[in-house]
Amino acid sequence: MKDVQQKLVIPKDLQKRRILFARMNLSTQEKQQYIRLLKGHEGEKQFYQLIKNNHTTNSIFLHDLLLQSNNSLFQIDHILIHAQTIFSFEVKNYEGEFIIENGNWYVKSTKQEIRNPLNQLNKSDYLLRQLVINLGYNLPVKSYLVFINRDFTLYQLPPNLPILLRSQLNRFIQFLNKSHVPLKQEHHQLAQDLKKVQITDSSFENLPDYDFKQLRKGITCPECYMFLSRERQSFLLCDNCGYTETLEKGILRNVFEFHLLFPDMKITTNVIYEWCHIFRSPRTIRKVLSKHFIFIQNGPYSYYDIRP
Repeated sequence: MKDVQQKLVIPKDLQKRRILFARMNLSTQEKQQYIRLLKGHEGEKQFYQLIKNNHTTNSIFLHDLLLQSNNSLFQIDHILIHAQTIFSFEVKNYEGEFIIENGNWYVKSTKQEIRNPLNQLNKSDYLLRQLVINLGYNLPVKSYLVFINRDFTLYQLPPNLPILLRSQLNRFIQFLNKSHVPLKQEHHQLAQDLKKVQITDSSFENLPDYDFKQLRKGITCPECYMFLSRERQSFLLCDNCGYTETLEKGILRNVFEFHLLFPDMKITTNVIYEWCHIFRSPRTIRKVLSKHFIFIQNGPYSYYDIRP
């Protein structure tokens, strides 16, 4: 793919949940929500890599858009803007055997009914078409429900449904690659307009309640999320998986995690010293903060500005 304008990143909602998962006792429901979102993101990442590595036609690829149309919120996992069509993809990372009977979806082994994922697709398809029109564009929208997991099986699947199984994706990408119509300026402007109207308000995240005093302090491993211990003079070590990193890198990572959870709290040496927990003195913290951030002198209320 020649034109990928937006890289796939971990949503802030999921980043925050990952931090909270390691630092507080979540309820069973909150843990299940986190695991569901994490698995969903893994599926989206697989789809992103598949398209990025195999789709060669000039196009624009957008991801994880929270939008509003007709006073209704809706989320799109991936949008692929071609010269003649806007493709929208809702990616599911389901695994196991499912069956469709009389329009209803069931787990095959237990006959437990699940929410029909096509309902969500149909809603977002309608709202996206209305939004594109309201933005002043006349491109058709085609939406697909993608099941990315190789261990997913769906029985009695009607052939006319807008569903793509993992085994069908290579053929679908080949179909996309047959189009050689170049993009115009309006396509790039549409991408910019969609990114401009996307909603980033954190009030939609529905996170568990938390506060600074409640959360466990320390530096967590970015690989297994266990807490790191200090090794030698300049490295941190994870006793669980063997991950190592420099003190500086670990401190910086923790600063940004803290700021993600508490954007209104001031970044000070003492606060980050308490947040990291494992250091004997705040001297190392102060050295790293002074090296990477701007010090705002304000007497006893001095702090570091971490804005780029």
